[in-house]
Amino acid sequence: MKRIWGSVKSFLYFSRGERNGTIILVLLLLLFAVAPYLYKKYFNVVSPPDPMLVQKADSFFLTLQYHEPEKVIEPPSGIEAEMELPRTKKSFLFDPNTVSLDSLMELGLSRKQAEVLVKYRSKGGRFRTPDDIDKIFVIDSATKARLKPLVRIAPVTDTISHDRVIDTKSILVELNGADTLSLLKLKGIGSNYAKRIVGYRNLLGGFYSIDQLGEVYGFTPQLVDQLRPNIYIDTTRIRKININLIKYDDLRTHPYVNDYQAKAIIYYRSQKGTIKALDELWQNKLLPRDRFEKLKHYLDL
Repeated sequence: MKRIWGSVKSFLYFSRGERNGTIILVLLLLLFAVAPYLYKKYFNVVSPPDPMLVQKADSFFLTLQYHEPEKVIEPPSGIEAEMELPRTKKSFLFDPNTVSLDSLMELGLSRKQAEVLVKYRSKGGRFRTPDDIDKIFVIDSATKARLKPLVRIAPVTDTISHDRVIDTKSILVELNGADTLSLLKLKGIGSNYAKRIVGYRNLLGGFYSIDQLGEVYGFTPQLVDQLRPNIYIDTTRIRKININLIKYDDLRTHPYVNDYQAKAIIYYRSQKGTIKALDELWQNKLLPRDRFEKLKHYLDL
């Protein structure tokens, strides 16, 4: 037993140098074990996050948090319901220059299509042949092909009958107050031209210059110059538009304002609160300067 114990003791015996080496080895192992922790804590420099990445992440999480509200689909009513209901198409002869809105709808047009055709007439447009229906772009080709054989256009002359002798030197007509009968007294103006003048005047709100007659459909510069000696304009009759009160649907119908410009003006007004000077419209590029110079005659604050 003593011999075995002596053998084990001699095997486990370390010299002084071996003991020091063992201690150093243990210390090194401990150092390697804690080295990663110390490096992360004292030496690792964290780079700042990419701002674009942060922005994308924020957008992503906002998207996750946003839930689009459920849309409640309500059944159409009023005019919209009338437009969507299927219509029984009738076939009868008609004159596109005089046919009523209701008759156009009976022919199978939707309310919108019929209104566009009537509006085209009110602005001075005239149908001279059945093919002129092609000008109404909102009507589909199949409907146009069905309607053209039904078109019967009554002949209309744009000049005064030769058997009426009028002393044109004594005629003086105020353009903003004249009715169609008064306009017929002017040389070169027939019933068709008279209706166009009145229709365009109603869209404008009145004339401020005789040169505006050149904007009426079918008028030539020569005809305008011919009429100058016999007409004058009372600008106090012009119907003004309050730019701070008018609604988008009313503003967009004016001949000098298109749909995009009407939206821009209404949006600018909603942000500004009140338009204090008319010049703001062209200074803020809501209207081109030449268009503003025309429209300003009809604007008020």
